Amino acid sequence: MARLKRPAPDYGVDDGDTNTSGKRRRTTSDESSFPRGTSSDRLDGAEASTPPSDFGSYQEDYDKDDDDDDDDDEEEEEEGEEGDEDEDEDGDDEAVLAAIEARSRDDDHNKPADYGILEGVHLKNFMSHEDMSCEFGPCINFICGKNGSGKSAILTAIVLCLGGKAAATNRGARLQDFIREGTDNATIICRLKNQGENAYMPDVYGKTIQVERHISRSGVSGFKLKSDKGRIVSTRKSDLEEICDHMMLQIENPMAILSQDQARQFIATSSPAEKYKYFLMGVQLEQLDQDYRVIEEQLDNISAKIADRAPDLKVLKGKASSAANKLTLSNRYEAMNDKVRTYREKLAWAQVAEKEALRDEYVATLAEADAKIAAYEARMAAHDAAYDEAAGALAAAQERHEAAKSNVERLEGEQKELKAQHDNLKKNHSEVAADQRQIRGAMANVDRTIKQTKADIKKEEQRLAELDGGGAARRIRELEEAKEALEKAQDELQVHLDGRGLLAADIEAMARLEHEAREAKRNEDQRVVDLDNNLKRLMENRDSQDLAFHPKIHELLRALHAEKGFRDPPVGPLGKHIKLLKPEWSSILEKTFGKSLAAFIVSNKEDEHLLTSIMRQTRCVLPIVIANKLPLNIEPHLPDPQFDTILSVLEIDNEAVKKQLIIAHQIEQTILIPDMTEASKILFSGRPLRNVRRCYCFQPGDKTKGASLFYRKGKSAQDPVHEYIGPPRMRTNSDEAIQQQQQVLADCKKQRLRADQEYRSAQDRLARARQAVVRHGATKRELEIAVQRAEDVVHRLQEATEDDSAEGGTLEALHEALREAEDQKSIHASSFGDSVRALDELSRKLREATESCKELDERLREARAVVVRERTTVQRAEKERATALALKNRDTTAITTARADRAHLERAGQNWDKIIAESTKEARLICERVSLAEGETAEVLKKKHERLKADYDKYQDLVGDRNAIAAEASKCAKAYEAAQKELASLESLQAQFTMTLADRRKRWMEFRGHITARARGSFILKLSERGFRGRLIVDHKRKHVDTTVEPDITRRNGTGRSAKTLSGGEKSFTQICLLLSIWDAMGVPIRCLDEFDVFMDAVNRTTSVQLLIDGARQSSGSQFLLISPGNKSDIQRAPDICIIEIAPPERGQTRLVLPRT
Repeated sequence: MARLKRPAPDYGVDDGDTNTSGKRRRTTSDESSFPRGTSSDRLDGAEASTPPSDFGSYQEDYDKDDDDDDDDDEEEEEEGEEGDEDEDEDGDDEAVLAAIEARSRDDDHNKPADYGILEGVHLKNFMSHEDMSCEFGPCINFICGKNGSGKSAILTAIVLCLGGKAAATNRGARLQDFIREGTDNATIICRLKNQGENAYMPDVYGKTIQVERHISRSGVSGFKLKSDKGRIVSTRKSDLEEICDHMMLQIENPMAILSQDQARQFIATSSPAEKYKYFLMGVQLEQLDQDYRVIEEQLDNISAKIADRAPDLKVLKGKASSAANKLTLSNRYEAMNDKVRTYREKLAWAQVAEKEALRDEYVATLAEADAKIAAYEARMAAHDAAYDEAAGALAAAQERHEAAKSNVERLEGEQKELKAQHDNLKKNHSEVAADQRQIRGAMANVDRTIKQTKADIKKEEQRLAELDGGGAARRIRELEEAKEALEKAQDELQVHLDGRGLLAADIEAMARLEHEAREAKRNEDQRVVDLDNNLKRLMENRDSQDLAFHPKIHELLRALHAEKGFRDPPVGPLGKHIKLLKPEWSSILEKTFGKSLAAFIVSNKEDEHLLTSIMRQTRCVLPIVIANKLPLNIEPHLPDPQFDTILSVLEIDNEAVKKQLIIAHQIEQTILIPDMTEASKILFSGRPLRNVRRCYCFQPGDKTKGASLFYRKGKSAQDPVHEYIGPPRMRTNSDEAIQQQQQVLADCKKQRLRADQEYRSAQDRLARARQAVVRHGATKRELEIAVQRAEDVVHRLQEATEDDSAEGGTLEALHEALREAEDQKSIHASSFGDSVRALDELSRKLREATESCKELDERLREARAVVVRERTTVQRAEKERATALALKNRDTTAITTARADRAHLERAGQNWDKIIAESTKEARLICERVSLAEGETAEVLKKKHERLKADYDKYQDLVGDRNAIAAEASKCAKAYEAAQKELASLESLQAQFTMTLADRRKRWMEFRGHITARARGSFILKLSERGFRGRLIVDHKRKHVDTTVEPDITRRNGTGRSAKTLSGGEKSFTQICLLLSIWDAMGVPIRCLDEFDVFMDAVNRTTSVQLLIDGARQSSGSQFLLISPGNKSDIQRAPDICIIEIAPPERGQTRLVLPRT
């Protein structure tokens, strides 16, 4: 919404000559308390800066008396005009006085303003006020209170809140000085009325604009502009200045808001010159006068420039005329100049043609260099292919060498472990043999002892038989028989106990067989599960094989597709480019190729680094092979066509993949024969087959496993090929692959069934062995009972023989010795049997370990021979690679040198192109390309041009160069024309400034005269309120304002008395009348006066108060804030008068503590 401007009042002149200052912001000066008013920005059509006043209502009557002054001469000096104006002003007082009296009788003059007046002020911690609010009336407001109550602080707060400087209040130098003692912050809130059709942005602010200013001791100060609902609209001071300009609030105008000091100075002590200064500043004519003086300074500068330019114009005119005459003379020699120009043009293009011929020679040389580089590159491509092939062969040889070394290390580890086992067995065998020899010697000693003891017993028995007649001998024989029976029972028991070890060994063997059968069954079960999962994945992914390579293969392929930095796109995985034509070989070939099917092929080292980086980023790291693109000729190396080879059962759609498999796996020389017997017969029955390195065949009854048949050191050899567990990575017919996998699964289930049967049989055998141990225990108990019974019989007979003879002690001792010897023999026999069995077992194990060591030694010897052979292959491959690299480097050096030579030629050619381009550009500056006749070389044309140019220079010595003459003539003409236009523009601007300034000066003096007449008439009228007579003397020439007053109305002398002769009260009353007169001439909506009656007596105070009230009532749309040290009772109450009494604030009062008597 556009902001409406308050209409300017009518001063009896056109609207175009007034200025409301609505478009300009006020400017203030920190060094002075008197602000600069607004000024005019333009000369024509601009508005005068005189503020609006209430003078317009009687202007029409006043203009009738001033018609005789309209014919004054505009060129009359300002001093003369001011003198005439002073003479005419005396005759206007009566007309003006009559108009003012008529206006004072108008009842409609006391209407409150719709906007631009204060509704109230709120102070918090400001000066002496802790928290104080004042609500103002729209017309007249008296603020009363005793000295020190903080009345003046209200005017100071209004000035600061509405954007005034601290120095303008004369109450403090800094904002911090206004903060109440003991607090850190102060707040001022002023509410401005904002109603009517000229309200400022009413849709934003509403009917009331709240202006808040916050002050802190840290020096921070800020504004807040709020709407009538309390919403913050802006915090910028510039917006506050726009509001004040729109409402014409001249806050720092010393006559609009007279502080206590300014009021005292103006009313009590001001001189006529100071009163004149206050008068001009109050009505805003001083600033306009200063603006006009700036225009006069500019006008003087323009006049000085015109005076300086006039002689220069004559000089420029002479130069232009002289140059034109020389140009006319030069035109006569233009024909000769045309010929010079023609030869000059041909010479320029002849030089270009010669440089182009030299450039063509460089181009031919450059073509020869390109041909040489192409030849080098072709040769390097062949050497590069040879190098890549040698590098591939070296990598394959190194891989085989590393594999052979790993095999040797593994076999050496096994040999070390087996050797330790063999040594341990040999040591144990020696120890057991030594123990057996000791036991055999002990048994021989015991046998001799038993034989001697038995002979002694027989002699003793014969002796006893002779003593007892044969009864004792019989009992002795029975005892011997009983002992023999006991020994037999014990032998049977011992033999039975010796069979316990065999049964335990049988249980251990059966348990081992059961464990092996259980593990075989578990493996077959797991194999069935794996094959079943493979079959499911094969059926689910029959259209896609990507997941068989890596779980993140899709992310890798997408990244490779998006990457544009490869010199040659990588090829891979290799399995995606291979189709297996015979699915039955899938497991063996998948196992043989290993990780090669998941590898990628690149053509250079840079692509390898980039591919490795992408694989690491996608976390899909697969093998990378560097290979060239040159094809291999394998026709001479193929075996007999009657045999299937790996290459013949594969369909490969990429030559690089085919080449890599040929190099790494010899697929063209590896034949496939399903039957192992037939394969062995074909491969090993006669001479080695031509171009056949190895043969793959199936294990009998299992196509998932196979064998590799080949020659090693001229002898037949065989390596197993284990089953491949995993999804197929080569493309094949989905239905055939599924059928093949189903067949493999069915065979595996049959094998699982056989393994299950073998496991049940092993369980049965283990159970039978355990039952035999149980039966052995029962028989052991029976034999132990028989031994016990035989021991009872022997004991009974021994007791009888003890009773038979007292002299039988010797016989008994012999029997006891025999028993001990026999016991020792039994113990030694048992130990000997145990040692025999242990020795036999150790001998068997030692023989097995020896055979194993011999077999492992043979394998290790063969493995080491393979390492040596592969090392030789690596060394040979390294030499071939080094030779190929040397050839490649030689070609690279040759290409680099050739390219450097070509680059040098190319730079030279580019320099020629640049030289030709510059020469062509320079020639085109002369003319477009012209044709040259045969024989017109640069040298010939140069001679002709120089000869004709010499003739032309003779004429130039007389008249000068025509181009320079033409340029000089044009330059002089343009300079003269520009000077003419500039001088004419300055003269026009001078005339406009002079006329406009004269008109503005005239209007300014008219405004001054109108305002002066208004002030004089108002002064006379206000003096009459108390019966005084007097007049306001305004001397514009001397810049004085003074008054003459006659307090005694009965005196007829019209001269009156000067202000110095008046009493204090009369002087103050007179100054109040003067202030009201000046206020009547101002257009400020808010007028404030601080302690106007401080020097008045009661009579003058009452009259002055009434005079202020009447004057305020006659100022329509103005608000008055008048501060008085009196009481509310001194002021007459009325509806349009608001009386505010300020109570004195508490200033740290305390209670006196008096001592008790």
